[in-house]
Amino acid sequence: MNKIFSILSAFIFICTSAMAQTGGKHFNGITLQPTIAYINYQGEPRRMVRLLFHEGKNCAATEATVSFNGITDHVIIPASKEGTDVFELPLPGSPITSAAQVTVILNSGGQTYMARCIVEPARNNWTMYILPHSHVDIGYTNTQAKVLKLHMDNIDEAIDLAKKTANYPVEARYKWTTEAIWVVDNYLKAADEAKKERFWDAVKKGWINLDGAYGNINTSMTDSYQLMQMFAKSQKLAKANGVEIHTMFQGDVPGASWGLAAQSEQTGIKYFLSGPNASDRIGNLAKWQDKPFYWISPSGKQKLLFWQCQPYSIGYALKGTRIPNFFTIEDPKPFYTGHPSDNFLNPHLFQYLGGLEQNNFPYNMSLLTWAMSDNAPIDPELPDAVKSWNEHFASPKLVITSVKQFFHDFEKQYQDKIPSFTGDYTEYWTDGVSSAAKETAISRQTSDKLKQASALWAIRNKRAYPADDFDDTWKNLLLYNEHTWGAYNSVDDPEDAKVKSEWTIKKGYALSAQKQTDSLSNLILAIKTAAANKVDVYNTLSWPRTDVVYVPAGLSKAGDLVKDATGNAIPSQRLSSGELAFVAIGVPAFGKKTYTINRGKAFAKGKAVISLNGLANGIYTVTIDSKTGDISKLVKIEGGKKQVLVDSTGFNKYIYMPGDSLQRQQTSTDAIISIKEYGPLVVSLLVTSKAPGAYGLTREIRLVNGLDKIELINTIDKESIRSKESVHFAFPFSVPGAQVRYSIPWGSAAAEADQLPNANKNWFTMQRWVDVSNAAFGITWSSPDAPLFEIGKITTADLLGGLYHAPQWLTFTAQSPKIYSWVMNNLWHTNFRAEQEKGPATFRYIFRSHALGYDSFDANRFGLNNHQPLVVSASDNQDDELFFNIGGKQIYVESLKPADDGNGVIAQIVSTGDSEVNITPKAKATIKIWKSNLAEEKVAALDNNFKIPAKGIITVRIEK
Repeated sequence: MNKIFSILSAFIFICTSAMAQTGGKHFNGITLQPTIAYINYQGEPRRMVRLLFHEGKNCAATEATVSFNGITDHVIIPASKEGTDVFELPLPGSPITSAAQVTVILNSGGQTYMARCIVEPARNNWTMYILPHSHVDIGYTNTQAKVLKLHMDNIDEAIDLAKKTANYPVEARYKWTTEAIWVVDNYLKAADEAKKERFWDAVKKGWINLDGAYGNINTSMTDSYQLMQMFAKSQKLAKANGVEIHTMFQGDVPGASWGLAAQSEQTGIKYFLSGPNASDRIGNLAKWQDKPFYWISPSGKQKLLFWQCQPYSIGYALKGTRIPNFFTIEDPKPFYTGHPSDNFLNPHLFQYLGGLEQNNFPYNMSLLTWAMSDNAPIDPELPDAVKSWNEHFASPKLVITSVKQFFHDFEKQYQDKIPSFTGDYTEYWTDGVSSAAKETAISRQTSDKLKQASALWAIRNKRAYPADDFDDTWKNLLLYNEHTWGAYNSVDDPEDAKVKSEWTIKKGYALSAQKQTDSLSNLILAIKTAAANKVDVYNTLSWPRTDVVYVPAGLSKAGDLVKDATGNAIPSQRLSSGELAFVAIGVPAFGKKTYTINRGKAFAKGKAVISLNGLANGIYTVTIDSKTGDISKLVKIEGGKKQVLVDSTGFNKYIYMPGDSLQRQQTSTDAIISIKEYGPLVVSLLVTSKAPGAYGLTREIRLVNGLDKIELINTIDKESIRSKESVHFAFPFSVPGAQVRYSIPWGSAAAEADQLPNANKNWFTMQRWVDVSNAAFGITWSSPDAPLFEIGKITTADLLGGLYHAPQWLTFTAQSPKIYSWVMNNLWHTNFRAEQEKGPATFRYIFRSHALGYDSFDANRFGLNNHQPLVVSASDNQDDELFFNIGGKQIYVESLKPADDGNGVIAQIVSTGDSEVNITPKAKATIKIWKSNLAEEKVAALDNNFKIPAKGIITVRIEK
């Protein structure tokens, strides 16, 4: 400190001391709080501690004597009429390299106060990136229409603010992250040309920043193709407007599917920022905070740079709660407090970064998101707060950022130091989807049927593929799987008008997609003139199939006798439903077979038998417990050998848990068993029971002669009950020493072994199948309707409330052949449904045993067969055949569709094996093949023999 400055400071000190007015109670004690911060003081950076005044405030100007690291300095604390409870003290000297003690002596009001603290070494080059956004809940805080308007208004507000701050220091210039492309999609639909031009100009300037995901989706709930469609709109917008999008930001949702890494090359998404919920039912997820890693795909060939930052609600906790928000005002607007630096990051950021330093954090940068609440307006004061901060603090420096900028800066500096991990980050919030079990089943069925409709368009080679209609249907399915199920008060006040309105729209996404899919399916199968008494049976998968077909009564009026194209009679049976069942044999891959429906009795041939005690089809023998209606024994005879698959009562048992309590669990009673289908082709028993929580329960056990599978059709006629409840069906298989594997988007996972640490272990979400196998044999179990399951025992009991750091969260999953299908619950306290829809909900289960151990290809083939059954329609005598075929052991085609531009076909191929696979498409004429991607571009020409890595995926474009 130079001499002139010392004299001036003393003069100011004397004057302000004399003029100071006491404002409130005078403090009676002080303490020091060390921080990692460095402040700009007298032209140089100084380490800073916080001086805290207790039991009152400091109003008068005073001088603090600061002794630190062998140096003593004097710091003037100015007078304050309002009083000061915290003062930031600069410490004398250079940065320390070992712990040192600071002593502060303060004379005030005739008293001398002293405080000490230990100061540890701290970095002086921290950079904290601040990501402005508003968390996009499609609903929750208000109706979906109001939420959308708010987010679209935010775009206009953000552009204005970015323009206003364009000349600020670069770190303080405003940027806005839209978070969900759903907002952008609707904004652009509503915009005129001038507004669109303004928007894209802002994007190219970096004022508006786009991340790829359509919304904050429960990614474990989507099937593979739907997961990829999550990024379809963003990539189309980017390509059309000359920009690139390689990032995704997922807010609120805890966990994510490994499939995101598997598809990163196809989608172009290379960076994934997760800003999860702070506490609600997040299990052990917080342990991944600020531990970035390259997320390696199952094939090992693709990677996604993943960072889970602090919870997205930091801005809400620090400032959003202190300004008008959706809890206090119907239509919140950007709010100016007039004090940008108040309720900002001081001292939160010091404590947070101090924690990172204590944990030996290897990077000098981190990120937090800045949102005022869910569905909140922008914070218009953020640029001024950042500007003031950086003028005051030398470290940490703040940078207003986008996801793209942060990952670019981080990877550029630390690429060689970032670790790589592999495994599924099993989601926690998928339990909530079963609060609407009926609609969730519709969504799953519709997704499968929509893929079949696309495949049929390619197989039938029909022109004018309605790409926009398909895209719109996929959007509705994605919006159903978006994490917002209802209102914030959906459980506390389910009769509220907004709660009802939000659920009607949410449910409408699934119902609209179902209606659209039915329309598209009818359109592709429509024919001008139907051939008399003929039906076509289509196979939308990449291998020949033999399976049962159920012909609607309207298509089989001619009679019950079915013949193939050569006139051979095919075993058939008229069912009690009016449908005509027969087994279609060898329907070619991506092709069809034609059958005739003839006058006369069904050709009866088969070994299927039935009684009130059980049923058999020549492969399986099922025994029913006459008292409960549960399956008590299940045996398979194969190759002259008997294999017991179930050997205890309670298989397919209904378990109802009031209050989600295991101790209070109940089951069905008063079972009445009747024969529904008598054979000889199809046999089925119908068990009708009383069931707690329901008006009734029916369970159908069905076998088809000669088919290697068992089908269970469980229908719960549900009561609407708002008190907490859970519903399960039990499947205790007899497979000693079994390991459990299950399908996920674009692959499969072994429970426990293929999960990242701190992922959800209480329940799992399957796409198509679960396999329980030992080295000798196993069982593959599938459900098109019910995605959630538990392993070994019911591990979801007592999962009530927020459960932050609760002991109920498992850290290990023991292997077991006992599977519990978790079909219904209403355990959440917000967002999800308070009760199930009143009425019937059906859950189908199809399973088969297999010799030897687990085979990934066979499991996937079985799952796909169940999710995409053979399709029957009226025949027009046309030769529908795909112009090529892709098949072979260890690969399957996940999706097949005409190219959007009408030239060729797009196929997405998945490898299930542990070694590289050669693929040689077969065609009658010359074909051209390109490696492609989500945008259906011709990325690279491929030979007619190309490779796919083990457990990899590839998108190809094939043209004649």
